[in-house]
Amino acid sequence: MKNKVLAIFKYHRPWNTDVVNSFSNFYEIQSLQINDYKNKNFSEIINDINNIIKSKNIEIVIFDVDYFKFINLFFIQKISCKKKILITGDDFELHEMNAITASSCDIVLTGCPLSKLKYREKGYKAYFINFENSKLKKSSVVKKEIDVLFFGHITNERKKFLDYIVKEGINLKNVGHESHIRGIPDDELANLISKSKIVLNLSKSRTDSSIKSFSSHNPYKFFYQMKGRIIVAGMNGVLCVSEYSPSQELFFNKDEIPTFYTKDECVEILKKILSDQSLLERYTNKFTYKVNEIFNNENIFKNINRSIEGKDNKRVELTRVPYWYLRISVKQILLRNIKLSTLIKNASQLNLIFEIIKKSNFISKFLILSESILNILWYSLTFTLKMKK
Repeated sequence: MKNKVLAIFKYHRPWNTDVVNSFSNFYEIQSLQINDYKNKNFSEIINDINNIIKSKNIEIVIFDVDYFKFINLFFIQKISCKKKILITGDDFELHEMNAITASSCDIVLTGCPLSKLKYREKGYKAYFINFENSKLKKSSVVKKEIDVLFFGHITNERKKFLDYIVKEGINLKNVGHESHIRGIPDDELANLISKSKIVLNLSKSRTDSSIKSFSSHNPYKFFYQMKGRIIVAGMNGVLCVSEYSPSQELFFNKDEIPTFYTKDECVEILKKILSDQSLLERYTNKFTYKVNEIFNNENIFKNINRSIEGKDNKRVELTRVPYWYLRISVKQILLRNIKLSTLIKNASQLNLIFEIIKKSNFISKFLILSESILNILWYSLTFTLKMKK
């Protein structure tokens, strides 16, 4: 009999399906979205989730934390289950916050191999996990009609890069899409990939502003991040030519994935491979063999399952929770379902705030409580007026 798992997501999105599909091969999994709880506050949502866990005998809970501060350290602490798993796909940008949230969990699953090492450096049980092979079913198409394919998000920098290689004579099919717009259907994408000789991967994180830093200003505009395009290409039997990212060095050598740093290097590599069929076949065979060997979900889940089913629940202990994290968490607790009609009920959440800040120094307590009272009054009024428009 499979163990029962509950996955808690922030809202409905395609990635949820990828997570559920990956776990469904090994566990009996169901999911919920916090965004579906329209008229309940922080404590009420927690109570409802705990009732679901109890009524369905769920032992393992997965928490989707990326870009959603509501699922924080204090939320996870109040969820009643035997094993808690933090899952992150964009830890490159959110590690500073996620690493604190993870202290309430037994296991961390991350889509970035470098992120896995960062968590392990701090003492967490962390594992790399791949959701890409649950997305696309390999197409039977064998005729290669497309020289180079790009798919994924389009940023201003990526558009300039792609325009340049086209100008230099590369036959590129671009099916990328802008942020917050759904890309082409998976079946159609799988078909295009299988028709392609090469998938092009751009590794720079897709941010038009600097990377998030919660405690100080961060001067970096982007990171070189390992992208799922690499895995999707290999799983579909197609070579990937990729912009450099340090994560790739953990899996591939230079003979397995052609790598570039600049757009000129990219053009040079693409022209060289496309002009030599034997070279293309040699690279493709080495690359696809390595991808299928490393990123096979059955192999990946062996260690994950062993850790989930183990009895060692030792967690990382923090010396303290930083002031900036407390501020963010308290605000998320108070602003959930806040309006004038629920002012008294939401004010009762102050008891929870006192519990959260009890180990803080006097100045931190004073600042957080003062801000909390102002937030309750201000946002109750503004959210109510917004609803009446």
